[in-house]
Amino acid sequence: MSRPLRIEYPGAVYHVTARANGRQQLFTCIEDGSTFIEFLEREIAQHKWLCHAYCLLEDHYHLVIETPEANLGRGMGRLNMAYSQWFGRKHDQRGHLFHGRYKSIILQKERHLLEVCRHVVLNPVRLQAVNRADHWKWSSYRPFAFEEREPNWLYREWILGQFGSGCSDPASAWRDYVEEGMNAASPWEILRAGHYLGDEAFLSDITERIRQLPLDQVPAKITNPARPTAEKVLQSVAAVSNTSQDLLLDRKAAPEAFKATVYLLRRASNLPLLEVAELADVSKGRISQIQRRIEDNGGISESFPWGDKLTNLL
Repeated sequence: MSRPLRIEYPGAVYHVTARANGRQQLFTCIEDGSTFIEFLEREIAQHKWLCHAYCLLEDHYHLVIETPEANLGRGMGRLNMAYSQWFGRKHDQRGHLFHGRYKSIILQKERHLLEVCRHVVLNPVRLQAVNRADHWKWSSYRPFAFEEREPNWLYREWILGQFGSGCSDPASAWRDYVEEGMNAASPWEILRAGHYLGDEAFLSDITERIRQLPLDQVPAKITNPARPTAEKVLQSVAAVSNTSQDLLLDRKAAPEAFKATVYLLRRASNLPLLEVAELADVSKGRISQIQRRIEDNGGISESFPWGDKLTNLL
């Protein structure tokens, strides 16, 4: 079986991360980090990438990469392979260095790139490796915050330009923005299908791009990024059924809304059967039974007086 395709297109922006296998470390000393940076610089030059942010940690790394050409997979495969081989020779270590392939999230540049870059450089603080972002050498925070010219391959123009053409000190504005990020919600809280970060228009565009790929080589769970989230389902059912969201998963307090909710969590949001059963505090068999009865009755629009108002979720 061939490996699933990565979704690539010119101008795509990705958050990329890769983690060490088991309890290994990716970076054990300064030479490790410096060598990885050298390999990364080579791929950036080769593939004309724009690197907006990076952060190297003990057992994993983060990159934020924009690809003017559709070539993320080629460069990432070579980067991880080259570093893995070098690391094995350097430390006389056999076996896999990385835990599987890298993970990539496609994000909407105008809406989420700035906050994702902030989230990346705050990783060492969240992990309590340091108390302040500027105390961590191995990230892109300091080059932006103090206008350091190294590394010269780091793309600075877009991020610093987000603080306005009239901003006299974008480096200071970046420092303030990152400082505020410690109390901000994680961007991953609104991730869709585990791989996409953007608004509905962006997700619709990604959906159209996926449809042009051979879907037998695209994992089923990422083929429809525009699927409504569980929160969207709860909001919608609550609104049309005039039921409090707190009661939607209470089968005794709101039986009809309960059935519509668990059906849509399975059918529209595609949550695993076990997860829906646990949310609803019933057996998996009961969830399957509700789903079958609604389908046999003609679907959501025929099963509830207000069901036709929920068909847009499907």
